[in-house]
Amino acid sequence: MQMKFDFIRKDLLHYIKNEIKPMYKNFDKAHSTSHFNFVTNNCIEYGKELQKQGQDIDLEIAYVVGALHDIGISRGRENHAKSSGDMVRKDINLRQFYDDNIIEMLAQSVEDHSSHLAYEPRNIYGKIVADADRNNTMYLVFSRPTKYSIKNEKHLTRDEHIDKVYNFVQDKFGKNGYVKYWLNIPQTTKEQLRVWQLLDDEKSCKAYIGGIYDEIKKGKK
Repeated sequence: MQMKFDFIRKDLLHYIKNEIKPMYKNFDKAHSTSHFNFVTNNCIEYGKELQKQGQDIDLEIAYVVGALHDIGISRGRENHAKSSGDMVRKDINLRQFYDDNIIEMLAQSVEDHSSHLAYEPRNIYGKIVADADRNNTMYLVFSRPTKYSIKNEKHLTRDEHIDKVYNFVQDKFGKNGYVKYWLNIPQTTKEQLRVWQLLDDEKSCKAYIGGIYDEIKKGKK
């Protein structure tokens, strides 16, 4: 079902669709227009869930933060979250829609989306985009690093790929991993528990990764 954008001003949506989203076409596959869609859709859905929980969430701002979060990659992958914040502060077009306080909040939000962040995001929209940017299903948690390993570690054997992905996911998404989810989103919590349970059963987990590996190698994924 196609997302409705009736909560966003038409001229602002036009700017995002025609000036911001096309930037993602020039980024790597992990940060492509598909990623733009994934994150912005999550931002909207998470915003709606928080509204149901009684929080005062502006869906337009949630969408805009999602759209802007990776624009700093245009300056390079390293420190791109900070670069995104700098670009938001300097974006003259955004000032047609928001005052200085909102611009600064947008900038802080995109700066705070990194999974390696050492502190809690400074505002609710930073938490929304941080969670929205995470792989939020068990399949994505395991399939994205498997695809990356196959593409970039061609010298590894099948078992070595599987071991590498298992250790990566354990370090990133495991119970003691560095990824933190900041929001109370039921589906995200459910998927996180599924990942933890699978990681606890190393044999079953590696069999699961192996199945994903075989699908990718056969060109099915």
